[in-house]
Amino acid sequence: MIEISVVGGGSWATALVKILTENKIPTYWYLRRKEQVNHVKENGNNPSYLPQVQLNPIFVFPSGNLRHVVAQSRIIIFAVPSATLKQVCYDLDCSLFENKIVLAAMKGTVGANCEVPSSFLSQTLKLPESHIVTIAGPCHSEEIAENKQTYLTLSCSNPDTADKLAVLFKRPYVKVRSNIDPIGVGYGSIYKNVLGIASGMAKGLGYGDNFLAVLVSNALFEMQCILGTERDAQREILNSSYAGDLLVTAYSNNSRNRRFGEFVAQGHSAEGAMDKLGMVAEGYWATKGLFCYAKEQGLGLPILESIYEILYGNHSVRSKFKELEGKLK
Repeated sequence: MIEISVVGGGSWATALVKILTENKIPTYWYLRRKEQVNHVKENGNNPSYLPQVQLNPIFVFPSGNLRHVVAQSRIIIFAVPSATLKQVCYDLDCSLFENKIVLAAMKGTVGANCEVPSSFLSQTLKLPESHIVTIAGPCHSEEIAENKQTYLTLSCSNPDTADKLAVLFKRPYVKVRSNIDPIGVGYGSIYKNVLGIASGMAKGLGYGDNFLAVLVSNALFEMQCILGTERDAQREILNSSYAGDLLVTAYSNNSRNRRFGEFVAQGHSAEGAMDKLGMVAEGYWATKGLFCYAKEQGLGLPILESIYEILYGNHSVRSKFKELEGKLK
């Protein structure tokens, strides 16, 4: 019997546990807080994230013991914020992952050098790239909670690995695609969070749909520039795992990065906006890492540079957007 371990207690982890347990897959679930573990055991839902989702108690096994959860399965899903992934992995022995398949279900940078999660996991856990899979696509957890049609992409250097895992995530409301570009998908997922912040700032400043359309079309060009620095993997940027994820982050009210950007435009500090959001906005850290990466590659990316200067250079949101108006094409 296939069993899966999920590490992470947020909304995306909860949505993945929902899908897996609906498919009657025994799912071992690491939750950091004891009260979360007890609540899931007693009530069958996560009290902190997507509490409306009732999980099948026969197939979910919550625990606060990280090592125990990882040891139970041959398939491990990491669904923690990228900023915490390094610490989570360093708390574990590499021997626990020998011959296992690991899925990266976060969209952000790991560490200061803008490393994509799949690369970090491969190096840190001493696993070949063929054993690391990235979960991508326009897939807000709030819509999965409501059984709304969703498209996931499983990306792995070994197409057979992705195809075999796809069946585990298929539901009437979940379509699953695969590709062989985990690095490109990873960088696309990082950049789309920056664009989410930019679109939220635009909304907070009172810009309309016309400006947002231009912002997004320019963002597609910037994403293409970033992905062009990585090895070619038969990449088609208009596929849902790239452009689709970018678009939903720019336009959806479910986008936490968009809401974060809106709060900053309204006058909140980055820290205050994060507190008001009540969740992690991956784009905050992604902006810094991706800005440094783009500079190393010699890329001039006006949207990315503007958001970096606002978040890390203490520049006025309104003045930077006035400058950005003249740089968009």
